[in-house]
Amino acid sequence: MKRIFIILILFVSVQYGQYYHNSNFDFSAIHEFWHIVDLLSANIEPSANEWNNLFDTPGYKVLTRQEFTKDFFKRNFRLAFKPSLKKELEENLKKSDRQSYYLHYYLKVKNNRKQLEYQLNKLKRRSLNKEALDLTLRYLPVNNVSDFPPVAFVIFENNGRGSSPIVVDLQATLEWDFISFLAHEFHHFYRNKLTKLNYGNISAADRPLVEAMIKIEAEGIADRVDKKKWFATSYREVSPYAVEFKREVKRTPQLLNKINGLLKMYAGNSAGRKKIGNEILSSIPQKGHPAGYFMATLIEEQLGRNELKKCVGNPFRFFITYNNAANLAGNRYPKFSPKVLRLFADLENKYISNR
Repeated sequence: MKRIFIILILFVSVQYGQYYHNSNFDFSAIHEFWHIVDLLSANIEPSANEWNNLFDTPGYKVLTRQEFTKDFFKRNFRLAFKPSLKKELEENLKKSDRQSYYLHYYLKVKNNRKQLEYQLNKLKRRSLNKEALDLTLRYLPVNNVSDFPPVAFVIFENNGRGSSPIVVDLQATLEWDFISFLAHEFHHFYRNKLTKLNYGNISAADRPLVEAMIKIEAEGIADRVDKKKWFATSYREVSPYAVEFKREVKRTPQLLNKINGLLKMYAGNSAGRKKIGNEILSSIPQKGHPAGYFMATLIEEQLGRNELKKCVGNPFRFFITYNNAANLAGNRYPKFSPKVLRLFADLENKYISNR
């Protein structure tokens, strides 16, 4: 009996440790980054193997596969940290271009090294998974999850990426609401696991439209996790992104009227669907965030959060449910025509399995 009790205690301890101590976080890129900084600061060029050690970490591997080149990081890290390139660095810092932004950022990171080392240790100890998950689960159609998304910390820009692993800039965690960001990206991770959309079966003609609808649904519901506070009367958000986001949310009614007109043509024009779909895709600002937030907010306000949660992973249901919410709200919000609603239902029957 005593042995069983000890085993049970060990099991609970392991589970507790995994849950609260962020075993899904990867900090290997930060170690390799500071190694590169130390070498360059001593005017020593890192070996090919040392550069590879940096780029083989999970975070940099994602960034250099999808968005940045390895040469981008090599060039800018050399300029920012190598004393022998000081004159060239000063010349580039005077410019008002993207490279100047990155160079200023990397110098800021170097000057904040002690603070970043303290932050890294705090991130290892604090129960961030639980805090983020508590927010995320409020907008998922499940009550619990069995695993956490992988999260890789790097130095690249004052931002993050909702990739797999989720990529987070360590310096950025000092400057914005990290828990909210993490909860938003967690939502994408679980949403993608829950969706019953047969993406591989989507026809080439329908793909642009479906991509637009996915962006609006996925970002809109996830934005309810972390951006509601931006609209509180007491909240004062000054970041350019937040200001523009709120501006685009106000413009969404005009956008939805435009999309409705395009979709009426789409429904009756099988030959031109790809072109119309691309026009819709290119018309949505900020990758669907503001429009999705507008629609998700109306659904939650008129029909309740449970109805919104039922739309997770089903962009067609999201648009249909928005229309139901708009009907309840009277004539204050744009609605989709019966012809367009039939299109949504047809797409749902075609591409969503086991509904």
